[in-house]
Amino acid sequence: MSRFVSMDLYHRYKDEVWRLTNAQQQTDAAGLQRGLSEQEIADRLGLAVEDVLEIRCIVEHEMTPLQEHLDADDTKESRFRRRR
Repeated sequence: MSRFVSMDLYHRYKDEVWRLTNAQQQTDAAGLQRGLSEQEIADRLGLAVEDVLEIRCIVEHEMTPLQEHLDADDTKESRFRRRR
């Protein structure tokens, strides 16, 4: 069940949650780095896990370009099409 997150809380933490989240893969000179779980982010930022989850969901939707949503069916179909 989603939880209401105030706009103030969202705007205060959205960039940090997005930077830390495991919704995106991050690479550096040492290789692939995993993002943090909602629990790890909540612990680091002093927020409730439910707040982090809601912020992550909203910012993930906000940061995903519209064209990716529109192309999602084609992308999934081509990715999982069986080779003959």
